Parts: sequence; structure tokens; C-alpha cells
Amino acid sequence: MKKMSVLVVSAMMILVVGCSKDLKVTVKDNLEVEYGDKLDNSILFDKEQSDEGIAVKEVKNFDAKKTGEQEITVIFTNADEKTKEETLKVTVKDTKKPVIKLKKEKVEITAGDKFDAASNIESVKDPVDGDIKKSEDKKLTKNGYIITSDVNIKKAGSYTVKVTAYDVNGNKAESSYKVTVKKKPQEQAPTQNNNQTSGNGYTSNQGSYNKPATGNTGSNKKPTQSKPQQTCKAGVIHPNAMGNSGKLFNSEQEAIDYGNMMSEKDASIISFSYGVVFDYCDNVINKWTVGFNYGNDVFVP
Repeated sequence: MKKMSVLVVSAMMILVVGCSKDLKVTVKDNLEVEYGDKLDNSILFDKEQSDEGIAVKEVKNFDAKKTGEQEITVIFTNADEKTKEETLKVTVKDTKKPVIKLKKEKVEITAGDKFDAASNIESVKDPVDGDIKKSEDKKLTKNGYIITSDVNIKKAGSYTVKVTAYDVNGNKAESSYKVTVKKKPQEQAPTQNNNQTSGNGYTSNQGSYNKPATGNTGSNKKPTQSKPQQTCKAGVIHPNAMGNSGKLFNSEQEAIDYGNMMSEKDASIISFSYGVVFDYCDNVINKWTVGFNYGNDVFVP
């Protein structure tokens, strides 16, 4: 009888071993995952075509911050703690652009004011990697942002500032804002007195035309050379009331534009001034002139 019991137990063990089988898991391959996102284990296999109760126990070799194709190892399990290891491919893609936030869409300054284009930027960030830093490299294509601007603080007008940002994977975002440079308020000329004449035959009243050019500095001294007494000639431009440019302009802005143009063109010009023109009787003529300072500290107006 004892021998029969042993035979029965052995037969039962053989039956159990014979029924044992591997887990059935149908994996999904060539999956795409967004850069920086946590891997969703439920997309790694087809639940309908796999054994009941299958779950992901462990994922190896996956890096959410590394773009491109990756080969990962996944260990599956079931309620009976049976396991099965599978290898599949996942591609990480970065499709999110940087985010640029501006403080204002439009900025106004007065000609001659200091202007920092970056001061109107609130933040430049990547949705995954955070803050993006400003760069001076105009050829930048990754990991930074650059500013391009055509603002001329010396000249009234409308200008544009553009911000271009790149994340670590080269995604690009752009934003821009307008800058209006307003004309500097004109200083009021002192009251003129036609009865006060200087030795050269016209009223000397520097305050009425010695106005510093916007964005320029320098002395505004009149030439000290003496000239013969002249009879008052109304309407005739006095040569000493002309700038050393020797040119006349119909408006203040034309004079400013010419001064800026010549200053950029001629490196020997330290600064320039501009002002209205007078006749021999010290009457203001409706014309403007420009004088340049070449370092000798003597120029008109």
C-alpha cells in the first residue's frame, strides 16, 4: 500500500508540471513618447491580446530626457507572480517650443533716453527644462535666446525688437514688441531784444539756438574772432549764426538727421549741436543749422 501512495503523488506532480506554461504577452513596438514625460506602462502591451491580469513589473534602460530611438527592457508579471521579459523600441520626441513672456507689447521712450531691450522680457522658459538664458551668439540654434533690434535712441520713430529662443533640442520660438522713440520736447527760446546788439552787428543770444543735439554732448562756444561792426540787416543770415556744417535745413528734425548721419559717417566728430538761424538784427529765421565738434571745443551753433 505504501508503494501505491508514492506512485499517486508522483503522477500528480508530473501532471502539474505538464500544465505549466509561459505568460502570454503581446507587446506594442515602435512607440512614441513626449520628451520629459513619464512612461505610461499601459501602452507597452495589448491588454486584449495578453493573458488576464498582466501588469508591468519593471522597465529598464528608458530615459525620458534623451531624444531619439531607445531599446528598452520590460518585465511583465501576473497575479501568480510569473514573469516574462520582453524587449521593445520607444522613440522620444520633443515637440514643445519654448515660451517667451513679454512685460509689454509696446514700449515708449524719449529720444536720448537709455534703452535696454532685455528689460521688457519677463521670462523665457522651456516647458520641460525651465529657464533659458540670454546669449550674444547671433548664430545660436540651441539652448539660449537672442535679441535683435533696430532701435535708434537718437532718432524719433517706430522700431521693432525681436526675441528668438531655442531649447536644448533646437525647438524655436519667436516673439516681438514695438518701441516708439518720441521726439525730445523742444526747449523754449528766451525772449529776444532787437535793441541789444553785439560788436559784430547782431544780437548775441546763445540760448535761443545753442541747443545740445539729442544723444550728443560737447561745448557750445561761439567763435571768439572779432569782426567789423555791421549795420543791422533784417532777413539776411549772419555768418556767425551758421553752424560749421554750412548747411541750412527747413526743420529741426532734418538738422538732427543730418547731424546723426555725419556723426556715424565721420569718426573724427566728437559731438554735434543744432539750432535756429539768426539774421544781422537778431531775428530768428525759419531755418535750422548744424555745428560739429572735432575736438577743438569751438563750434556753432
